[in-house]
Amino acid sequence: MEPGGFWGHLVEIAPYTGYVYPNETVIPWTVLIVVYPYLTGLVAGAFTVSSLYHVFGMERFRPVGQFALLTALAFMIFVPLPLLLHLGNPQRAFNTMLTPHWTSAMAVFGLFASFYVILLILEIWFMFRPYIVQRAQHSSGFIGRLWHVASLGSGDLSPKAMRFD
Repeated sequence: MEPGGFWGHLVEIAPYTGYVYPNETVIPWTVLIVVYPYLTGLVAGAFTVSSLYHVFGMERFRPVGQFALLTALAFMIFVPLPLLLHLGNPQRAFNTMLTPHWTSAMAVFGLFASFYVILLILEIWFMFRPYIVQRAQHSSGFIGRLWHVASLGSGDLSPKAMRFD
């Protein structure tokens, strides 16, 4: 016995509609799209742990403060990689950076990501400046010159200079 009326008609057409409910659509996400927020979360978490010591002075985070900042930089460099690999033509990402359009989310993200990487590099440089200056003073030859360039020619490690940094 087949159902009649509205329900009978629904049973007849349901196999030909593609889906019955809107929540049955397929979202073609790959593991690369899922890895992107994971890496972004690692960067944010590492930066937060570093900030708890360097900005807020929580001494219990001192042993991992420098490592967390280096981890944030290392992961931030590779954060866009899953998205670029997911794209059909990842070489077109350079076009986004060369000719950005301010209504493009990808272009604005690229600008913010570049700013964030520069911020991380500067913070790491200020954090390791005493070590860089010490290596510049005790090294010679080509390596000594590299350390001297990294110290920007400054050998001042006085308390006033460290407060300024």
